[in-house]
Amino acid sequence: MDPRQILPPDNPLGYPTPFWFIQFFKVFGFALHVSMMNIWYAGAPLAIILATFGTQRAKIVGHHIARALPFVLAFGINFGIIPLLFIQVAYYQFFYPATILMAWPWFAVFWLVMVGYAAAYLYRLSLEDRFPVMWGRLGGWLAAGLFLLVGLIFTAAMSLLAAPDRWWKVFSSSNVAGASTGLTLDFSEPTLIPRWMFMFGIAITTTAAFIMLDAAYMSSREDDTYRKYAARFSAVLYTLGIAWFAGFGSWYIFGTRPFAFPQALADPVMRIIFPLTMLSPGLPWILIVLQWNGPKRLFAALTGFAQFGVIALNGISRQWLQNVEVGRYADLAAKPVDLQLSAMIVFLVLFAIGLGIIAWIMLRIVQVNRATS
Repeated sequence: MDPRQILPPDNPLGYPTPFWFIQFFKVFGFALHVSMMNIWYAGAPLAIILATFGTQRAKIVGHHIARALPFVLAFGINFGIIPLLFIQVAYYQFFYPATILMAWPWFAVFWLVMVGYAAAYLYRLSLEDRFPVMWGRLGGWLAAGLFLLVGLIFTAAMSLLAAPDRWWKVFSSSNVAGASTGLTLDFSEPTLIPRWMFMFGIAITTTAAFIMLDAAYMSSREDDTYRKYAARFSAVLYTLGIAWFAGFGSWYIFGTRPFAFPQALADPVMRIIFPLTMLSPGLPWILIVLQWNGPKRLFAALTGFAQFGVIALNGISRQWLQNVEVGRYADLAAKPVDLQLSAMIVFLVLFAIGLGIIAWIMLRIVQVNRATS
């Protein structure tokens, strides 16, 4: 069956905003979301592993990660609204069929995140002796497992979104009397595991960058020996993350999407961005290694910005690849626009206010940490 025959019809109203606007905020919102999500995606498992099996210094590193989890969870969840909003505006013909075919796992994300959020809070409270340690540690393991599962479900949804040629097969194997059961996770989809693990590699590097930032700005109660240990731990972890990023990224791109790299080199813009994306973790790694003997606030801040650049470049490259994949079935950029300027203005104003509030909250956290040192 031709997948284009089962695509939902075009929205006759068109887009409420230009396609470039949708693309920009989808990628920018994704980068903001992932910069926080990565810390609980890789940071939560790392924190509980260090707390259970680590040395005394390693346990403190894990405690610092766990202390931040409730905040980064809140920020990450709210930032995640932005890319989900814009993917529904422009990619509705692909997003809704894909998530209907796996409706129950997709719907379960809400509950998994809620339970994981509560479990992460209980784990943090146990570190402050405000909750039984045994139950708090169980909460930490539960949160870590649930966040990994959420990452798998999101990866499955985005992979199925870009593969309409698999929809009929998934539907045929999971319907009752012609109605989709919505119970399927398509593990036979070739990009699922390498893409999931590739994103985990980026999460490892982001967690390493966070450890350096935390040591520089949020560890004033600790001694210099700890900060030196945290800086070296960050360097080793980032090195592991780069190896993971390169290995699973190569499997994902060259193993399951062999057309991507040659096609990127044929594009005048992507021939620069695509290789730059592959090399981008090198800059934060260099900045982290330069802090081997202890964090320096300027270098730590530059590390944070450089890591955000890694995430943003990966978001741009991934968006280009998604457009190539769905472009075989529909030309999204050619759809009509019925400009709703008032809605755009309201969105931009509220978006700027929201970013300002979050920046103020982060600044206050750093200031309070200094004042109580």
